Amino acid sequence: MNKYLLLLILPLLSFTLIGCDDEDDVIAPDLKLFAGTWEVVDQGNQELLERNCILNITSSQIHERFGGYQGFIETYFITVNEIPKHDRVFSWSIREMENNQPLLDIVYQGELDSDDTWDGNYYYKITKLTDTHMWWQVNTNGDNSTIKFRRRNDIHID
Repeated sequence: MNKYLLLLILPLLSFTLIGCDDEDDVIAPDLKLFAGTWEVVDQGNQELLERNCILNITSSQIHERFGGYQGFIETYFITVNEIPKHDRVFSWSIREMENNQPLLDIVYQGELDSDDTWDGNYYYKITKLTDTHMWWQVNTNGDNSTIKFRRRNDIHID
């Protein structure tokens, strides 16, 4: 009798073990960490955000119950005198997730009057977001290079 019971339980256990998926263990990053001052430390293959570019990111939740965030990104470069020099302004939003990774939509505000409807839009996936580091994976045209950032609490932008 114990042999038959074991034969019935063994297939059930194998289905249980096979059904586990490592992707379920991926936890979505806390998007409250997104706001702040960040420096590009590795620009990957993309040319929008160059190495040593400083990003000042402001953030607000779109709707408290439904999640989603939006805000602005102002880019700066540090001059020889250690003074941040303003470069460009972008708006951004996160309304969707893919595999617990936020999809970041960035729009360059200087190209809004362009004839090309896609001109000025840049798409990224936030693959890592901690107190000190952030990684964006380029999410367009087959380019999947990664931009790496580090938080800069020592730079104060007015």
